[in-house]
Amino acid sequence: MHVTKSRRILRRTVMGALAGVLAATGTTLLPDQVSAAEQAANGGGPVRATKGTAKDAGVKLSTGERLERIPGTKGFRVAGADGRPATGTYAFAQADGELTVQPIGWKQPLPATTVRTDESGSGMTPYGATANQRVNFSVAGDRGSGAFISLWNTSTWTRHSVESEQYAAKGTANVPPGTYFATIQYDYYAETRPAYLLTKSFTVGSTTANVVFDETAAKPMGIVADDTGARRAGAAVWLTTPNGDTVGQVGGGADKIFVTPFTMSGVTVHLHDVLAKYGSSQLKPSPYRYDLVHQFKSTVPANPIVTVKTASLAKTVTTFHAQAGRQTGRLDSWRKPADTEPFVAAQAASTVTAPGTLTEYVTPNVTFGRSFYDGDNQVDLDDRTLPAGTSAGETVGRGPLQPGAGASDRRSTRIGLYEPYSYSDADGNRGADYGALQKYRLTSRGVTLVDSAYEEGFKAYGADVPQAAAPYEFTHTTIRRGPHARLSTRLVREWTFTSSGYSSVPRQDNFLPLLDVAFDVPGLDSRNTAPAGTVRVATTVTSRWETATASLTGLEYSVDDGATWRPASAEGDITVGADDRFLSLRATGTDDSGATVRTTLIRAFGGPGSVRLPDESTGDVTISGVTVNGNNPIVVDGAYGQYPIFVKAAFTASSPAGIARGGMTLYKGSYERPDAVIPLLWTVCSPANGTTASCTGDVAIAPRDLADNALAGEWKVAVWAESQDGTSYADRHTARTVRIVRTTRLTTDATPEPVTKGATLTVTARFTASDWLTGGQLGFPGQRVNLEFRQAGTTGYALVGSAVTDSTGKAAVTLKATYDGEYRWNAGPSLILTTTKPALTPDAIDVR
Repeated sequence: MHVTKSRRILRRTVMGALAGVLAATGTTLLPDQVSAAEQAANGGGPVRATKGTAKDAGVKLSTGERLERIPGTKGFRVAGADGRPATGTYAFAQADGELTVQPIGWKQPLPATTVRTDESGSGMTPYGATANQRVNFSVAGDRGSGAFISLWNTSTWTRHSVESEQYAAKGTANVPPGTYFATIQYDYYAETRPAYLLTKSFTVGSTTANVVFDETAAKPMGIVADDTGARRAGAAVWLTTPNGDTVGQVGGGADKIFVTPFTMSGVTVHLHDVLAKYGSSQLKPSPYRYDLVHQFKSTVPANPIVTVKTASLAKTVTTFHAQAGRQTGRLDSWRKPADTEPFVAAQAASTVTAPGTLTEYVTPNVTFGRSFYDGDNQVDLDDRTLPAGTSAGETVGRGPLQPGAGASDRRSTRIGLYEPYSYSDADGNRGADYGALQKYRLTSRGVTLVDSAYEEGFKAYGADVPQAAAPYEFTHTTIRRGPHARLSTRLVREWTFTSSGYSSVPRQDNFLPLLDVAFDVPGLDSRNTAPAGTVRVATTVTSRWETATASLTGLEYSVDDGATWRPASAEGDITVGADDRFLSLRATGTDDSGATVRTTLIRAFGGPGSVRLPDESTGDVTISGVTVNGNNPIVVDGAYGQYPIFVKAAFTASSPAGIARGGMTLYKGSYERPDAVIPLLWTVCSPANGTTASCTGDVAIAPRDLADNALAGEWKVAVWAESQDGTSYADRHTARTVRIVRTTRLTTDATPEPVTKGATLTVTARFTASDWLTGGQLGFPGQRVNLEFRQAGTTGYALVGSAVTDSTGKAAVTLKATYDGEYRWNAGPSLILTTTKPALTPDAIDVR
């Protein structure tokens, strides 16, 4: 069975929530910093590795999601199971070289997971000495469903273990007499889904202590701007103690986070709030974003709402480029702590449109770490500290999207191969595609040392080699598929070099003497497409050895996906035709040691013809049997709150070589310039036999993802599949259509009741449809509704009148009362594209 990660907008999370569906995750301390070569040995960063200590890259949580190291930091993040986006909300705590992560807010409470964050010993470290008094923890009113409780002695700030109940917000501890400070973290599996971080100070004497946390004493915490149109899109709150321990809670997206006001010397509550325009959503991103942080030191006031003035913030504009079309991505950020603070990276997120610009208002003089996620693609941005006032903007995702330098190295008689960065942009923002297939091949003097299969993920390979100098040939190939990967679909780097286990020259991290090619095409637009005519390609070659001098030896381009190649001019000029859909690039280089490189980017950027993209078929893959929700309309009721509706989708794919993977995407509008896109969260292709696979997945949709009622109506389904041998591929852009609809209500009210025979009777309709923005009901205007009557003692309804609803969704018909019976309004077929057919609610009358 092969699993393809085709997900909506997000790939991985540090700590944050995408409004509506993508909840946040926790990060905390790693005492040591792992070098690039060590990362490669462990599966590297973007780090993936096996279970074990926290120095390894991933530990499976009870939700099925994974705790992973944040590349280039001492922190952790929670990522979805085997690459799918994190959907849970988590509480976390770090102390004594251990990190504990507790899922909260799940319908069925789940146990916590604890990992070591240092290299000393194994197993768990006790929190404090065994004690002699019992402490019982609970929440007033027996609230909460599953919780994470932390406890400290305030004289020593020793942390003590608390045994929490799995299915209730309760726990017990055994501690010596003294003064204590405790926290509890939880939220609800409910529509509004508030999150709670409650605290309590108390004394333990000579008898059992019963500590009751009080929800009603907690207050909503947040940072608000003087922009009345800005609303919370994501948030995180965490607490640090004087000894450096950290507990926190993240999640809830746009919902409230409640914190107990308290005063405790040395305890700091940190808040990270991201605000976006009211009415924006995952599918309708905000044009601006507030990235705000605040610290409550020693005291959380009775009203922990902080107001900031927009004029006092840092301001900048970030431009996001897309891949020959339109995508919706996610921008994550987290405050980088000062050297004197415990390390915790609480990340919050909001969605952005690519191509597009985002005006950012940021807490000034604070350093933020940042990442941008676009489908399976992640780009790590430089840390940023902005002063108050306006600063110059930056560009993210400018093509060509190309490989970045990896961490392949040599240590004595061992060569390690690790090249994960396949998605770096032309401005040097390093990135990777988590859904790409990668293949490594290493040979020497005709002997194959490494020859991997095409595999997803970021795996390291290695080979034992002689100590003496020898020539080597290394080829690294990356294949990207699906609607999120229209550009840089195949990337190949072919190196030759000489290496030995001896070195008299200092080499950074023992890197292999590999050359890297970088392309820059300044004339591309925000969709990374070029106009017809002459386009200049700037190409540079650099060596990973600082002492080597590298140079470019050749540049070619292709307009037929590499079937034929043409030389560029000496200045790097190439010719783009009016009908060219995609342009590919190939460059060669060498250095003064004799090392060489040839780098090929298939579909490096788009041409004018990319505004019309037909179905693609290479080889013999066929796709059939596409279904979404049993081919019934997908009904989304605004009253459902933020929790998504999961809809089953499936298709069948066949190839003589078998099917490796596939994916599906729902989109509204045109394939090239969609109005909105909903990828499947997860697609699993299970072989039915040697040639055919059954591919299934879930579409997750929530009202908060939609927000805009205009998105109701017909959506198209794009489907793709790839063969096991990687030679065949099919992409059907309109494999099926499906309707996403709003629920409606059509009520009937006949007055007066009772009514005298022959008197005037007025029958009023109230026609409403669910509002995906507010969760309420809106009047449905301009709809023709038919009034029907069934006489008492009969079974059939007869048409007796009709009307058109006004701006509030109301309509009425006046007629003479004649017989006992019941009236009902019927909307008929008028709602076929936007809403479900409403339930008919008759109103009986008594004629006297």
